[in-house]
Amino acid sequence: MRSWVSALAVSLACTAPLAAQGDAAESLPTMLCRLLEQDWLFVPAPAPGERCVQFSSTDPRSRNGSANRDDWYANDDRGHYLRVVDAAGGAEHVLVDVKGPGCLVRLWSANPSGTLHFDVDGERVWSVDFAALCSGRVDGVPPPLAAMHARGGNLYLPIPFAERLVVAATAGDLYYLADVQQFAPGTRVEGFAPDQLGRERELIQQLVPGHLRSGYSAGTRVASAERVEVPAGNVVKGVYLEVRERRADADLARSLQAVRLVVHAGEEQTIDVPVPDFFGSTSWRDWRSFQLGILPANATGMGEPRCGYCLWPMPMPDGGTFELVAAAPLDDVELRLDVRYDQLLAKAPLRFRASYQLAKAVPTRPFSDHLVLDAKGAGRFVGCSLLVRNPSRIWWGEGDEKVWVDGEAFPSWFGTGTEDYFGFAWCDPTPFQAPFHAQIECQGPQNFGFTQLHRTHVLDNIPFQTSLRVQFERWHWVESVAMDYATVAYWYGAPGAQSGLPPVPPAADRRLERLERPPIWLADGVIEAEDLRVLSCSGGSHRRQDMGQFERQFSQDGMQWWWDGEIGDALVLALPVAKAGRYRVSAAFGRAENSGRVQVAIAGTPVGAPFDGYAPRAQASGPMVLGEVTLAAGEHELRLELVGANERSQPGHQVGLDYLRLEPLP
Repeated sequence: MRSWVSALAVSLACTAPLAAQGDAAESLPTMLCRLLEQDWLFVPAPAPGERCVQFSSTDPRSRNGSANRDDWYANDDRGHYLRVVDAAGGAEHVLVDVKGPGCLVRLWSANPSGTLHFDVDGERVWSVDFAALCSGRVDGVPPPLAAMHARGGNLYLPIPFAERLVVAATAGDLYYLADVQQFAPGTRVEGFAPDQLGRERELIQQLVPGHLRSGYSAGTRVASAERVEVPAGNVVKGVYLEVRERRADADLARSLQAVRLVVHAGEEQTIDVPVPDFFGSTSWRDWRSFQLGILPANATGMGEPRCGYCLWPMPMPDGGTFELVAAAPLDDVELRLDVRYDQLLAKAPLRFRASYQLAKAVPTRPFSDHLVLDAKGAGRFVGCSLLVRNPSRIWWGEGDEKVWVDGEAFPSWFGTGTEDYFGFAWCDPTPFQAPFHAQIECQGPQNFGFTQLHRTHVLDNIPFQTSLRVQFERWHWVESVAMDYATVAYWYGAPGAQSGLPPVPPAADRRLERLERPPIWLADGVIEAEDLRVLSCSGGSHRRQDMGQFERQFSQDGMQWWWDGEIGDALVLALPVAKAGRYRVSAAFGRAENSGRVQVAIAGTPVGAPFDGYAPRAQASGPMVLGEVTLAAGEHELRLELVGANERSQPGHQVGLDYLRLEPLP
């Protein structure tokens, strides 16, 4: 396989890691160079005072602690700031206020809007359109440093500061996450200024074609076998798993689930992870990210087999081994490891590690947390892969990430939702691949079945001195299903560091079968309201509303939705009647906090009393008998008239009609 990353790194003349720089200052170019030459992740070990902290719009009730479960899992994560200040141009909402030396290393938002102000070391240096910045549309900040993926805006442009950074927004209702790397005290920093984007344009542009690295490493020596030995005094620069199918109908994903990658650095086992989980795709789908991925066969036109790759540098000062351990002989697939390594030029106080955790059939209530890592020792957290097996189409990922560093009482990372941590938003099921995060698969429909996610932490790695605990809340909208979670934590740890996780389960116990596509529920013998032709609407708006998130509550996963009408307005639908006769009329409605009271009439005759649609949260009413009516064969007017609203109802006068049932009477 070809190797070109080393030549690219040399051409950029990147500066050395911080420990070797002497009096050199951290700056925009040094931080960008760290994306390409990453030996600094394992040398030196995190210095005292070095840490990565998160600012977020998470629900402030969570700060009351875990004693009150309602507060601990609170989900109102929008529009919360450190403070709001009056300024000449209007109110400014402060997202970040942190003392230096340090660097803003990641910024995310589900709804970036308005202007974002950056105050660096006491001076306002940059005011920029937030949506344009987070989507790669600001000159000098192209992808991969900024991009919108599955409705989530992401910024990975480093913003260094020496003394203090304040980030404020003009918009008051943002969802946001901001990760800040705090350097050790005394670190010299050249603060960010936007004119640096022009001066460093060549460096930034060279990052663009290399952001996925094409999956090839800079290692110059290669060892290939099912078991590979790396001599002492080397650092592994790339690990590749070549996969050749022996039969055309081979089920690669199923076969690979029974194989583990086991790695020793010296005598210490540092990796024991099922092969597809280690390479980020339990389904063994092609995908690419900055450090990890699966390349398709013949990726460069040179006849290579399908290949998983890992490019995190793995120091082996005492040598090491890479081995594939299968639960049983493999009949339909042939596997080979290629390990690329170079001479280790510096001390290596940390070792690369990967730790697997599986939790099966976990109920959605009461809320709980999935443990990703509970490390003891010093190190850096550099990535996470997550597989969720969800038996419902409804969103499973409201849960926040929580990270405790060095035994702190309250987590220094407390996010706003699982998809936010992984860089997308609004439970969007669209797959995407980006340098530092990916939604590799979302089986669907909606959020049903397998969802596979990945996040790489490079500049935003989380250093720790003594311990690190990483958790994801399990927060599903459905209260009565069970889910499966499988995670891989990628991290560097000092010799002897422990993951705090149980051993990998046997192959039979960790197998997760794909789920069959869920059927759409249809009520028997009904007329679907969303299928009826609209004859007139005197006010407001109407359309078919998808109600698939309320599984098996709304027939055909939809309803006729009418909103923003005024009292006295009416929505009139065409109701077909196949046979003349007298009918008992039943209806099913949607309820919500902004629903009004509606009177149903058929062919000019009111049927039943007005229906009050108010409920404290969205839900289905279920079938309700309205009354009886005599109808001729043919098309009749079905009239929905707004006649009032519950005193507790919010503005909007919403009306939702799921279906009608006309039951013939003797």
